[in-house]
Amino acid sequence: MPIENLGRRLLRSPRPARRAATVAGVVLVSAAIACGDPYLHTNPYDPVFPVSVAVVGPDTVYSYSEVAKFTLQTDPAFPDTSAEFSVSDSIAFPPAGTGSFRSAAPPLYPATRSIIVVGGVGAFDTLTASDGAAVGAALFIKAWRHSATKTVVLTQRVVRISLRCPDTHACDTVAVGGAWQVWVDGFDAVNQEIVALHSSVANPASGVPVAIFSVRDPSIVSVSPLGIRAANVTALKVGTTWIVGTRIAAQDTLRDSLQLVVQ
Repeated sequence: MPIENLGRRLLRSPRPARRAATVAGVVLVSAAIACGDPYLHTNPYDPVFPVSVAVVGPDTVYSYSEVAKFTLQTDPAFPDTSAEFSVSDSIAFPPAGTGSFRSAAPPLYPATRSIIVVGGVGAFDTLTASDGAAVGAALFIKAWRHSATKTVVLTQRVVRISLRCPDTHACDTVAVGGAWQVWVDGFDAVNQEIVALHSSVANPASGVPVAIFSVRDPSIVSVSPLGIRAANVTALKVGTTWIVGTRIAAQDTLRDSLQLVVQ
């Protein structure tokens, strides 16, 4: 065979090999498509594994010492169900059991305090630099593979008021010209007194009044406010009337009254 023809055959000979490689590549790609993406994250403990996480529980806690319970929902279900919870203010909302927190310092409604509840699942320890890192110290902290947060509002909503004169829910008979005081106490839905008024004689000079005082017959006694929860009362003439305390609440109007007898 002439040399030039032999060279042409040698140049043409790799074609079947390239054709076989092409067919093999098509088969591999087809197999990959049939089996799914081999690079998908399928380990639920992988932080980038697509898990939807939500903290489920009340949006608002309305009473002092009320316990709120929270759970962690994951989609899809996470194999490690031992969820852990923490809050941004453990003094105002301290723990009261697993996933439970107690309202310990709610402001009087309509004032509110916002707390962030954090829920996590798949806990692990990690290292973070501390102030002693320069001398080789380090700090272990706990982190979660999947976590979520929820904002909870703390407040104390008064649902009942009670007048006292000044120590009991009754007033002694007084003479014309006599003076005394009427006080009001407020209670929430679990019958807890207003936490901001830490004692029976606590009476801030300014703020939202616990109740507004009035008298049904102002010719018999006069009433003037004293702080946010008391009033000075002066007997003007002989007769019987009622002191009324009124609080305009979000859900209702609250009232209580005391009978006054002037001799």
